[in-house]
Amino acid sequence: MKTLTIEQQAKSRTRREFQELGFSISFRFDSQRYNLDQALDHWIEFVESQGWGFGGGGGEGSDILSGYLASFERGTLGEADRDRARQWLGNQPGFACIQCAELSDAWHSPWEE
Repeated sequence: MKTLTIEQQAKSRTRREFQELGFSISFRFDSQRYNLDQALDHWIEFVESQGWGFGGGGGEGSDILSGYLASFERGTLGEADRDRARQWLGNQPGFACIQCAELSDAWHSPWEE
């Protein structure tokens, strides 16, 4: 590990930010057609096919899944990705998008407080 001298530490530096965007999403599934695990599996299959990662889920007895989508590999999601997620949900029998939030910084508190 490199140790900086006092002079090096005092030197003015510009801070580089690497922003990776994602978005929160919530959707409803038809509980007469899918149980929670089936709905989640179907969703995750789509998410992984896009190279995305999904952090979230749903509660037992609920017909709503929600969470945060981001790129699984290094990179960022964009408006086209939001549209793709909404469109996919709209084209699936028994799925309906409830909320697809604006893009937010996946590394710095994307969740509302």
